[in-house]
Amino acid sequence: MRPESDRSLLVDLARPMVERFSPGEGDLFPLLSEAHFADPDAYAESARRSGPLAFGLPEVLVLLTPVTLAAMTEVVRYVVERGMHKGHRVTSAALRRAFRAAPRQRGASEAETEAPLELTGQEWSEVRRIVERVAVRGGVDPDRAALIADAVVGQGRLGGGGR
Repeated sequence: MRPESDRSLLVDLARPMVERFSPGEGDLFPLLSEAHFADPDAYAESARRSGPLAFGLPEVLVLLTPVTLAAMTEVVRYVVERGMHKGHRVTSAALRRAFRAAPRQRGASEAETEAPLELTGQEWSEVRRIVERVAVRGGVDPDRAALIADAVVGQGRLGGGGR
């Protein structure tokens, strides 16, 4: 699985964080998501945070949609890699459940037959580092980046995605 290829998964994983930390972006989320997927590296380059990914003065407001999508892309890449290392097949459905994201419309049988995706405490720590690093690279204040990273991990761990 290549995280970039499953946009709906990334949207499902990122949306709860954007709604929690930047509720004003809710109506813009679809537009900002499409802009992010058209140019996934723009979020990290302050000179390129213009056009559809910019709103107001960049130093005043950093939109979380592209940052969160970028962070979840890296997280999915990491989790899939760890799963493969353990000999597991990691699916979009398993990732959605691990991060308590809204499932896509599909038959229940797929979810019921799949083994749950579990991450160790060390792996959740790495997920946290990834989210925080990507958020800071995207212009998010370090304290806010730490809160977002904590929320991603908390959402997953409380959702049964970890030990």
